[in-house]
Amino acid sequence: MREEQDPDLFEPQSTAGVVRAMSSATFRFRCTGCGQCCRGPGSVYFTADDLAAIYEHLDLSAAERRSLRQRLIQGKENGYYYHRTGGACHFLDSEERCRIYEVRPLQCRSFPFWPSSFADQESYTEMRAECPGVDANEPETFSALGVARRVNETQRSFLAPQKVQRRRFMI
Repeated sequence: MREEQDPDLFEPQSTAGVVRAMSSATFRFRCTGCGQCCRGPGSVYFTADDLAAIYEHLDLSAAERRSLRQRLIQGKENGYYYHRTGGACHFLDSEERCRIYEVRPLQCRSFPFWPSSFADQESYTEMRAECPGVDANEPETFSALGVARRVNETQRSFLAPQKVQRRRFMI
């Protein structure tokens, strides 16, 4: 998959670009709830508002909030906190289910409609191989235009908190 700082990812995705990446005019996807997208090395980006929603959702005391904040936040980058992991997300439970699903950050809510997933054939093929929801049983079918719109909405929403233009990054 493309690097998060690849400047090409800041350009809006076109329908033609989606078709080139997928080699198809349609995308079939239904989340299987497998937790695969919540595993492996990578960075999870979230805002202060996301963190507040997580605290409230988990009904954490002040001490529990401090403890979670210390474990979760490894740094801040241009409007986002981040957590880098080599394993599973901190919020996966023992059954591979997300404990914060209702308030999960944009990065989690928008998968697989990330600019990096549809940037080119290689990125699309890699995402497709990692996600059993692509072409799953009874999938929802998205047109290339629908995919481009969702990717572009993810991009707009993800870039919005980033105030320093020269340090922008993308999922």
